[in-house]
Amino acid sequence: MFVSLCLLNAAFLSNESVANTQDNTACVFIALVLHYSMLASFTWFFIQALHMYLWLIRRNVTITNYMRKITVLGW
Repeated sequence: MFVSLCLLNAAFLSNESVANTQDNTACVFIALVLHYSMLASFTWFFIQALHMYLWLIRRNVTITNYMRKITVLGW
């Protein structure tokens, strides 16, 4: 979650300087990075909410390869 939020913040802060260069390829690249990092951030927030639900409400749930599955889902 931390990496996706840092990537989103860095892409958002560099957006204006890239737009001032008038380079279409750079603008498309920044747009792709913004969209991907925003989607990854929302997915990580959902995974965190699901993890808290399983931990607090369902308590004794065992899922094989849990960390590997949520990491693949998050990215």
